[in-house]
Amino acid sequence: MFIRTREEALQAVTDLLDLTDRPQQLLQSTILILSCLDVEPRRILAEAQALLIADGLDGRRRRRRAFLQRLEAPPVLLQDPEVDRLFHAAASSLDALELCGLIRDVFPGLRAERWQLARVLLEGEQEVRGRLVSALRGRGRADLVRVERLAVESLLAGRRPGWADRAGTLRTACLNVLRGSGLSADETLHQDAERLFEIVAVSDDQAGALLSALDERRTDAAARQIVRLHETMEAVLSLPDVPPADASQAA
Repeated sequence: MFIRTREEALQAVTDLLDLTDRPQQLLQSTILILSCLDVEPRRILAEAQALLIADGLDGRRRRRRAFLQRLEAPPVLLQDPEVDRLFHAAASSLDALELCGLIRDVFPGLRAERWQLARVLLEGEQEVRGRLVSALRGRGRADLVRVERLAVESLLAGRRPGWADRAGTLRTACLNVLRGSGLSADETLHQDAERLFEIVAVSDDQAGALLSALDERRTDAAARQIVRLHETMEAVLSLPDVPPADASQAA
């Protein structure tokens, strides 16, 4: 079976959800991902497997920690408890940013940026998963899908941060620090700055601290925060991809 379009990928996910055996769901979804030749439908299938069929963000956190514990020489930076906390927080944010695209795939009319979707996913993963599954199983029933979309829109509105109108300030700060520090190559500068901004925006603690430093003209402190977070982001991205649970691990 070759899946070439977004609609075919979503229908395949719906069919997978109808299987009652979770190991079979994992096996069949893996086969579909491996046999999918087109980038976009393969992404949808991979995100759906990770978020809806496997064990979601929590499973990724567990497997990442287990991987780091198995290393003979864990990264030196993780021996500092504060850096370790920042590392795993950034890793969770990146996981959410990677998987939240499925929300827009299921609800294409949703008006929200990726960082906003990631916040909702991190703060209410089980509810979001339930809404996605319900909408996928209700494909073809516009009234049901609309109800689920409105529920997700309500989650987005309820989790809108008080600093949301200043997102541009955070974006500009991340871009300026990366440009001035030379931490990113010219060809990846804007991509790196946007991803760094998204990690900041997912966390109210990070966003609040950075805005406070900027408002108080503590430019050195703001730059240090951004550089430290960039280093943490690079450390997370240097790890091998966290694979989904295989069928033998399925509960």
